Amino acid sequence: MGITYQELSDFPGAVFPCSCGKQHSIDIDRIVIESGAVNRVAELIKPYRAEKIFLIADNNTYEIAGQTVEEQLRGENYAVVTHIFDGKGQLVPDEKALADLVLDIPADTGLVIAVGSGTINDLSRYMAFKLNIPYVIVATAPSMDGFVSTVSPLIVNDLKVTYNAAGPRAVIADLDILCEAPEAMIYAGLGDVLGKYTSLCDWQLSRIINDEFYCSEIVSLMKNAVEKCTSDIDGLKERKPSAVKSLMEGLVLSGIAMSFAENSRPASGAEHHLAHFWEMTFLFAGKEAILHGTKVGITTVAILKLYELVKHLQPNREKALRFVSNFDNAAFEEQLKSVYHTAAPDILKTNAKEDRTSPVLHQKRLGVILEHWDEIRATIDELLPNAAFAEDILKKLGAPYRPVQVGVGRETVLNSLLYAKELRTRYTVLQMLWDLGELSNCAEQVTEYMTANEMENLCTDPAIIREKLADVKCFILDMDGTFYLSDRLLDGSIGFINTVKEKGKEYHFYTNNSSKNAALYEEKLRNMGCPSHVGKVLISNEVMIEYLKKNTSFRRFFVLGTEYLKEDFIKAGFLLDDQNPDAIIVGFDTTLSYDRLTAACNLIKNGTPAYGVNTDYVCPLDQGGFLPDCGSISQLIYAATGVELEFFGKPSRHTLDYILEKTGYQEKEIAFVGDRLYTDIAISSGSDSLSILVLSGETTPEMLLNACEKPDLVCPGLAALTPLL
Repeated sequence: MGITYQELSDFPGAVFPCSCGKQHSIDIDRIVIESGAVNRVAELIKPYRAEKIFLIADNNTYEIAGQTVEEQLRGENYAVVTHIFDGKGQLVPDEKALADLVLDIPADTGLVIAVGSGTINDLSRYMAFKLNIPYVIVATAPSMDGFVSTVSPLIVNDLKVTYNAAGPRAVIADLDILCEAPEAMIYAGLGDVLGKYTSLCDWQLSRIINDEFYCSEIVSLMKNAVEKCTSDIDGLKERKPSAVKSLMEGLVLSGIAMSFAENSRPASGAEHHLAHFWEMTFLFAGKEAILHGTKVGITTVAILKLYELVKHLQPNREKALRFVSNFDNAAFEEQLKSVYHTAAPDILKTNAKEDRTSPVLHQKRLGVILEHWDEIRATIDELLPNAAFAEDILKKLGAPYRPVQVGVGRETVLNSLLYAKELRTRYTVLQMLWDLGELSNCAEQVTEYMTANEMENLCTDPAIIREKLADVKCFILDMDGTFYLSDRLLDGSIGFINTVKEKGKEYHFYTNNSSKNAALYEEKLRNMGCPSHVGKVLISNEVMIEYLKKNTSFRRFFVLGTEYLKEDFIKAGFLLDDQNPDAIIVGFDTTLSYDRLTAACNLIKNGTPAYGVNTDYVCPLDQGGFLPDCGSISQLIYAATGVELEFFGKPSRHTLDYILEKTGYQEKEIAFVGDRLYTDIAISSGSDSLSILVLSGETTPEMLLNACEKPDLVCPGLAALTPLL
């Protein structure tokens, strides 16, 4: 039989003569996707006879599997050097990350073992290729299709470039670990799979128009894999081993298909161009990237909608020729400089070399397009579902399906449709629409479709919210901007806490506002009409005091704060001392005087330890405007002294640990509800707790679009959240 009906285990070491005229094979020894596979690593690497091993992981993947692999290898007397990427935020596959690896790897290393998925894999295989040593990937999540790839997409000079790299000698994926992968990685894996619909159609387009190499058996292989992955979305959502295994196998098969084709054509088309463009936009803005496959899922919806428009086009030769003859290359280059920033020179250089806008080459392509228009439309009908199909799959899984849900705005969507085709020397539907003089018009229509009702799409599907809320046992409610605004209760606040109690769940209030104390807030809530079962008020003051008691011998403090903050320190048994303190405490000081500020700065400059209670920059006022908060005061101190304070309120881990201790719940049983991204939402980052953004306070839809912090759920306010309990 041909490659279409082979089992995954049949591919390593086999050679398949194909009707396309090639003999397909993949240079890999074994693919192991099974329960308990992580415990077989030492056994599976024996054929490589490596005495010294370089193990690469990050903080998360080392905890999930890397430590197990390391201990197993040391138990078998392997010499292991481990490199753990230990930075804050996401790991970026750039020059610095590669340099860190090269500086750390011993010269006599015989084998690289990568523990992780996307970025870890890309960096490891490129380094293994450059040093000409084998590598093995221990996969920790079914999040992308590059596990057996022989290329690495890296970011060099702010431009995402694909480099030749080494394929792994073995892929080892423990099904138990894959089933526990974060849901975002499951979303990403399925998104990457959905992208095969449009990439395969783009490949067929280029075969028709440019006579590009094309293999129908590879296409059939990928179609079968995609259908298998999308056949049990409920099972995938429930983390059933059979569904997760199908997804992982589909992703590995995608990499095999790329190896057979000797390029990424079977797995990457216009949908990937858009996703890479969005990624670069985030990079230029200093924003943390969204998982690649998550973006691909959304951009696949966009390209499917674009193909729907193509089917209804009536190509016009005169219009297309007129468009190209009037095309302003100079203006186009200026646009590329504007959207690609520091990466523009490389883009322009590639364009000049290929002469993409050449009237002569355009006329040749246009003639073929017009001659084969019926075949092109038939290809679309044969290979593609409609946009709603992919959209519904993503919705059913609970994955993002609109740009706004991952912080991508209208301008970026439109620019990606117009200019992302310049990123790769690859013919796709985007270039075909340019050839027809229809790209601008179609891009506007798709942008309108993808960005319509942005506010509605910011608010997560009610069914998804209900499911996520089912495991929550305790809600931690922000106060100002969430439950009330200044001295006015927000609509639905009382109804929400009553419903929480009726459902047998708990709630606590938590505020970062260190200008008051918990007793004052409890009184304020009662005066506003809260019922007698008002939850305990937790406050950033208490988090700091608890930490100082347990972790320092400090007893004398210079408190730059209000009388309420000072009172909390005195009640805790501490002494106030502005002359010879053990440490400086900086709070939201609405009584701040220049003399006390100067005295505190001088002490800090001379080496006295200093701590900040909360990071908030402003405190909003009901009548409009704001007050500068503790974060702003701390910035002033930093500018004067060069000392950055350690903070204890949201979003610090100190606060999360304090809440877990006080409530007795696990992370996954806690939901933080608030209106401020960089405190209320950011506190959940890197934990299993849930973050729920309410749009009743500081955060606007526009702010959410451009934010690095992304909530798990979004809703207009507590009133909208209540029925979903």
